[in-house]
Amino acid sequence: MIWLMVLILLVLLAFVLGWKLSDFALNPTRFDPEETRKEELARCGVSEEEYRSWPQEEFSLQSRYGYRLCGMVLPAPSVQSDGPARVVVMVHGHATNRDAELSYAILFRSLGYTTVLYDHRNFGQSDRRPTTMGKCEAEDLETVCAWVRQRYGQDCILGTHGVSMGAATVMLHSAMDPNLAFVVEDCGYSDLSDQLAFVMRTVYHLPPRLLLPLCYLVAWIRTGVWFPGIRPAAAVAKSEMPMLFIHGAQDTYVPFWMLQVNYDAKTKGLKRMQVFEQAAHAMSYDSDPTLYRRTVTEFLQEIGQL
Repeated sequence: MIWLMVLILLVLLAFVLGWKLSDFALNPTRFDPEETRKEELARCGVSEEEYRSWPQEEFSLQSRYGYRLCGMVLPAPSVQSDGPARVVVMVHGHATNRDAELSYAILFRSLGYTTVLYDHRNFGQSDRRPTTMGKCEAEDLETVCAWVRQRYGQDCILGTHGVSMGAATVMLHSAMDPNLAFVVEDCGYSDLSDQLAFVMRTVYHLPPRLLLPLCYLVAWIRTGVWFPGIRPAAAVAKSEMPMLFIHGAQDTYVPFWMLQVNYDAKTKGLKRMQVFEQAAHAMSYDSDPTLYRRTVTEFLQEIGQL
């Protein structure tokens, strides 16, 4: 009887530990949207007054899982007189919100694109559901892209841009939507298991081989998603649309070597890579805004979008 009680206690302790550890991924601390917006506008030299003077439209969609996704359309500064509309869906990273994509959206807007920003499940104004590190998020992106095509026409030129978990999301989604015009991924992980092991070992100084299986099991119980199955590089291998891969060489969160894994995985269609030598995680734009803009511009010119 004593051994049974000890065993039950150990199982309960393991479950509690797994719950706490999985919370870092499933329910992270969220950044304040207003502060994020101010920081992003400052990054690209746009005042709050100027930003508020631009036409903006809020929207709300229902995901395939029944929760609400909230977003905003930032139209291009001038309306195209002919040809299909050009639209980019901006996909933010972990623990933040759609305003974290504002500086990138403003870049695309200046190039004549309408940009669509939205909050992932669990962040910003969207409904609260556990974060799944790209699995359900990629399906939500599919819902957003379907809405964009319904609004702007099935022939619209539609691309995606994502940073960090957002980059993993756009890579996963690229295998779902062969009609995308292009994909830009900035510092996305190639394999979630490898990324979590890296962070657990280098940031939290915990043994991933011992603890990650427990985290995977608890996360699966809580979400129905098996984290080891989230492999963006495997999705990229199935994609044929043009893709731009960006990463900071000083990234200590999503390791820099994952850039090469993602790039090498793509064997079909045009691909380009840009390294930002001084950039930490998700800081490539900050480290060299001029190079970032030139990289995106030249990529779009090369694929005939500018």
